[in-house]
Amino acid sequence: MVSHSWTCPTCGRRVPLRAETCHCGMPRARAEELAAAAAPTMRRPPRRTHRVSPGRFFAALPRDVKALVLGGALVMVAGLGWMAFGARRSPSTPALLGWVDSNPPPVPKPTPQPRPPFKLPWWK
Repeated sequence: MVSHSWTCPTCGRRVPLRAETCHCGMPRARAEELAAAAAPTMRRPPRRTHRVSPGRFFAALPRDVKALVLGGALVMVAGLGWMAFGARRSPSTPALLGWVDSNPPPVPKPTPQPRPPFKLPWWK
């Protein structure tokens, strides 16, 4: 695999191949010499095979992520509480499903015919 950069052993930066020196002043030739000398002694770090306990995982999170998780949990608990113990309906408000009105609707009062303020036709 062809790499497009080299790693500075002094500062650890990735430097493009077109640059002959790192920002810290280490020349590329010297970095390659140090990398060749250190190559046989370098070992890969051991892989973590054990699982992280939930308490340690939560402790490793940043403060803002902890606040978001805590806020989300509070909102969820409040929503579930409202669904279970929500606002009580007044007795005059019927339930939507399964409600049957026990009384017939009231009879509307008849309205009289409107009378004009003067006699029509006015020319007679």
